[in-house]
Amino acid sequence: MNIKEIPKDGKKLSIKKDNAWFMDMVGDSGIDVESIGGDMTAVVTVRQEYTKSVVIEGSAHADVVMRCVKCLQTFQKSVDADFSVVLEPYETSVPAHHAIAKHDLDAEFYVHDEFDPEAVVFEQVMMGLPQYPLCTPGCKGLCPSCGTNLNEHPEHSCTSTRDSSTFKNQLKKIKL
Repeated sequence: MNIKEIPKDGKKLSIKKDNAWFMDMVGDSGIDVESIGGDMTAVVTVRQEYTKSVVIEGSAHADVVMRCVKCLQTFQKSVDADFSVVLEPYETSVPAHHAIAKHDLDAEFYVHDEFDPEAVVFEQVMMGLPQYPLCTPGCKGLCPSCGTNLNEHPEHSCTSTRDSSTFKNQLKKIKL
């Protein structure tokens, strides 16, 4: 979107993106997201300040399918994000050895009067995800010897030794 497309009283946008778009945005980021259930939706208002700052405010929702870091099972995490993001123009004339001010660390930028409100919404949804995703707060994980899911078999008592390759075989079955 170009800042010239923003009316004086702002512009309201309804955004709806499917799983293919969402996963394309995730790309090779290394973020442990499997997919989204349904669509990512958002309603945002875009307005320009008296300066060339652009404010994007709104709310977004996505049901993100993640993999538990303890038991490796997939689960769905609902993310509801309310946000207000200020985008500043990026000065392309800044020297290569420009010192970064503290306020620059929290700033978001756009270049050549162009910005992508959908990317801002995606970023806000991703910031609502846990860094250490757990299917449940009390997840028991996998048996370190054989790989049995201890949530499904709480009475499990393993007779295997840690040198057994059964656990490695279980891990090989998981498609990442």
